[in-house]
Amino acid sequence: MSQLALETNAIKDWIFLRGLSREKAHWGDFIARCETELGWRCHAIDLTGFGSEHQRPSPLSIAEIRQDVQQRLPAAISKPFGIVALSLGGMVALDWLANSNGDIAAAILISTSSADCGLLNRLKPSAIPATLHALLSRSTQSQERAILNMVSNNKAQHAELLPQWCHIRERRPATKTNVVRQLIAASRFQSPHMDKLNKVQGYFISSRADRMVSHKCSEYLAKKYHYPLILHNSAGHDLPIDDADWLIGVFRQLIVAA
Repeated sequence: MSQLALETNAIKDWIFLRGLSREKAHWGDFIARCETELGWRCHAIDLTGFGSEHQRPSPLSIAEIRQDVQQRLPAAISKPFGIVALSLGGMVALDWLANSNGDIAAAILISTSSADCGLLNRLKPSAIPATLHALLSRSTQSQERAILNMVSNNKAQHAELLPQWCHIRERRPATKTNVVRQLIAASRFQSPHMDKLNKVQGYFISSRADRMVSHKCSEYLAKKYHYPLILHNSAGHDLPIDDADWLIGVFRQLIVAA
């Protein structure tokens, strides 16, 4: 993997983007660990309509979400920066890469997809009941339990995570309208033409055991863009939650150990 790694000091700042209906608080201590263990300067930015932006309507296209995130970049960020993006955040990152003016040095895309990956790969049939339950339930705890069970295979930590996720939702409520609007934006997103991404190094990471989005989506995108693909064998869709140690180890190999 060392031949795929970047120069140690090439990237000082990293942007972190979360996925569908999630916000920066859902990273838990993962970002702090990246700062401590990798020496990165990390900046988590919420997608429009969620987290710090929860009172705003979520746009109906990935491009509009990307443009809004770009407008909220920290003023002191060092360019070119890197991006770590999970799930729907990965779609935003792909669109950003296709429209980059040299401000992005590398992107690490985790458990992401696009419309051209195929519907049944983007949302596995077995995940549909949990998705509907999360959308239709009136109970915050019931919604968050359905989401947690769908995105995480590490059951041992669910009892600790569930009240944390409920507290996040109660503190900065994610409306069902915004979740539906995000789903519409995601459903419309086609991966950019490969020629638009040939100036930026990217990496795809996924899990063979993802029960929400098939790892075949990452395989398809990695092949399309000629980016390396790293696969976990047992983690769920939310890799930073299920195996942070492994994921940080992968980051270290890709970025630090050049």
